[in-house]
Amino acid sequence: MSDASGGSNLTHRVLSACVFVPLVLGLTYVGGWARFALVAGIVGRGSWELLYLARQAGHKPASIAGVLLSLATCCYLQLRGADEGFALLLALSILVSLSLSLRQGVQGYLFNALLTVGVVGYMGLLGSTPLLLAEHLGELAPILLIAIFGSIWLTDAAAYAGGRIWGDRRLAPTISPGKTVVGFACGLVGGLIPVLLYRLVPTWSPVELAGLFLLVSASSQLGDLVESAIKRDLGVKDAPAFIPGHGGLLDRFDSYFFAFPVAFAYTVILKSFGS
Repeated sequence: MSDASGGSNLTHRVLSACVFVPLVLGLTYVGGWARFALVAGIVGRGSWELLYLARQAGHKPASIAGVLLSLATCCYLQLRGADEGFALLLALSILVSLSLSLRQGVQGYLFNALLTVGVVGYMGLLGSTPLLLAEHLGELAPILLIAIFGSIWLTDAAAYAGGRIWGDRRLAPTISPGKTVVGFACGLVGGLIPVLLYRLVPTWSPVELAGLFLLVSASSQLGDLVESAIKRDLGVKDAPAFIPGHGGLLDRFDSYFFAFPVAFAYTVILKSFGS
């Protein structure tokens, strides 16, 4: 890559981030249907990208059904939460995925069917957990959801910087050769920075927040590795660019699909012990 093209790409990345970060944080803070629009956009685009990558690799999942069922999962959780009917929705989603995959015939049926089901679980269910977490957090949702996004991004930045400066031993060389053990540790430290906001969440102790952001940081890095493993297994590199200079949505939100479910589980468990 020439210096000119490299500089142009960096400019695109910076300009995109200047628009992208305030938009994500603004929709998160406003809450309600604005937050839902953000989550639905991530779920819908993420589902499409993953199924697109699978098709590029020669597989034939039920792509339209996978995207629509993922969005249906998101809509249901926004309107009704995880009530008794949610299990019925998931069961119907599995039945529909298995049935529609028959259209592609016997060759590759199992992989195609399970891939469609997996997208609904991975993108639709895990991707919609910010809605459940917001409901669980109540009036603290805006600040804590923003802090979780901050922890994810700070983890990524610290892991990259630490790995470039001090990294030597590879963390998972067959999955993501660029990631190092030192980078992972630096990411954990960077992800803890939002603990400094403890005064804004008086019902949480600094120790409880540290536990939250430590888990968010670790799970966000795990989510990054999982997405890398999926792409390597499929033999594809990137989805079509969504954010100029940043690649596809999955390249920017791979951590999101692990960090928010873990944060939700942590808060539920923490509240159950506190009650």
